[in-house]
Amino acid sequence: MRKVVLLVLCVLLGGVLKTNAQSVSVSPSRLYFKEALGGYKSQRIRVTNNGSVTETFQVTFNNFGSEGNKGKTQIIQDEDYNHGCAQWLSASPAFFELAPGVTQDVEIMLQVPNVPEANSARWAVANVKLSKENTGGQNGAANETGMQIMQTFQFLIHIFQTPPTVTYKEANITRFVHNGTNAGNQQELVMEVENTGETILDCAPYLDVVSLKTGETSRIKTRAFTVLPQGRREIKFHLPSALTSGKYSILGVIDYGSDTDLAGAELEIEIK
Repeated sequence: MRKVVLLVLCVLLGGVLKTNAQSVSVSPSRLYFKEALGGYKSQRIRVTNNGSVTETFQVTFNNFGSEGNKGKTQIIQDEDYNHGCAQWLSASPAFFELAPGVTQDVEIMLQVPNVPEANSARWAVANVKLSKENTGGQNGAANETGMQIMQTFQFLIHIFQTPPTVTYKEANITRFVHNGTNAGNQQELVMEVENTGETILDCAPYLDVVSLKTGETSRIKTRAFTVLPQGRREIKFHLPSALTSGKYSILGVIDYGSDTDLAGAELEIEIK
């Protein structure tokens, strides 16, 4: 029998995978470390097999980057990437099987070297990978031609390390524009945020909308996001379709975790 092997790779950023035979959850989707030079610490992730068959898992580590302003994770194979910490990470266990209904705790250990170069924010991903074979053409005929499909699902757990001496936070809004209406006939605003500090920023964005005709105010929030040092991120806001016609003053704000500062930008739009 001749077989053709097809490899299918699916990447999930944490969370839950569900297919006909497989149901796997991995949590949490992020780990934050704040270790000094020479320090070490472990944190736990949980892998659960909610499916109907036994699955095999392997945990590995990679550095990653996020070029552009869309917040996309790009795996970097270079272990010498000067923002990465994949080489400081290990997992226990790093390889295991899970029967249906079983949960495995995995310890993720970070060991920070005691060298000056380690005194900066770093990041990496833990890859929790599982494989499942589905084979076709198994009726037993000697001349049968079949296809063997190997599906590989990979969960990415983002890992961030910030030494306690790295504290400078700053974010700037570099662009804030009215982008017209979207397909759902909502007014769309686009904002670009740049991290000009030295720490990894978890940002909470919102708009304060003021009607210049009535003075009525409202606050609109959207999903939080992360920006790496020297990185940029574009986000979109959609105004409620119930807003009446008229002119509005809109203050866009980014709360990036500073004790004293917020990033802000203002624009005026008219809804007709």
